[in-house]
Amino acid sequence: MSFWEARFLWQEPMLAALLGAALLGYLGFFVVLRRIAFMSAALSQLSGLGVAASFLAGSFAGIAPHDETPWWLSPTTFAFLFAYAGAALVTLPSRSKRVSSESMVALGYLGASALVMVVLSSPRIAQEAHEVGDLLFGNAVVVKREDLVQLAIAAAVTLSLHALFFRSFLFASFDPETARVSGVPVRRMDLLLHLTLAMSIAVATRALGALPVFGFVVLPAGAALLFSERLHLVLALSVGLSMLCAALGYYLSWTLSLPTGSVMVALAAGVFALGGLKRGLERLR
Repeated sequence: MSFWEARFLWQEPMLAALLGAALLGYLGFFVVLRRIAFMSAALSQLSGLGVAASFLAGSFAGIAPHDETPWWLSPTTFAFLFAYAGAALVTLPSRSKRVSSESMVALGYLGASALVMVVLSSPRIAQEAHEVGDLLFGNAVVVKREDLVQLAIAAAVTLSLHALFFRSFLFASFDPETARVSGVPVRRMDLLLHLTLAMSIAVATRALGALPVFGFVVLPAGAALLFSERLHLVLALSVGLSMLCAALGYYLSWTLSLPTGSVMVALAAGVFALGGLKRGLERLR
């Protein structure tokens, strides 16, 4: 069966990949602009930890694998809570000069990465370890209908909020001090931006996996900044390159029997390398 003949199998996963890539490519513009790439990685790991924790909590509640789970024990709910908590903690002003926000992000990333492996090793969730592992390394081949719906809702909410506060987000990203003097509530805008980032990463991680999510947040936007310095063009390129890598990556992974998330990220890294090559050639002129 050819790729196009099997479209009834990959239509929803492909749509999820394209939607997630577009959303993350847009948010990646702010991530790269603010130089908080490591924060997106930490939120992705915290989201994965939330999913693992939901399975562990379900085992203590006597819920068997693949049983219907109440909303308050669902992987998506736990992913939201863990990612939101991380985003809120990073946004809060540091009360100690010895502990920077970067240190808090590093703590979140390393702690979440370690705890995920600890939780996965628990015999209570041995039957679910493979599914949690897919979240960590990416498995966009099979996407559940509910994950696609949740991703669409997250995209709608995020883009609606950004449509309302785009100028404030942009002003606070470029020059936070001047924005604060001009009356922009920078701290609130930072918190709102981080919460939309956390929500999008939590849902996208559930659907696509942590590896492609981190790749789409960082690499296309970084490549776009290397290709152009015009604001609107950079934003369009970030979204367009993300979707291109998602679509082409899914196609190549299907036809060549390769890991889907890894192929998508490899293509995004290749685009980033092309942007770096272009910028290097321009400097030699």
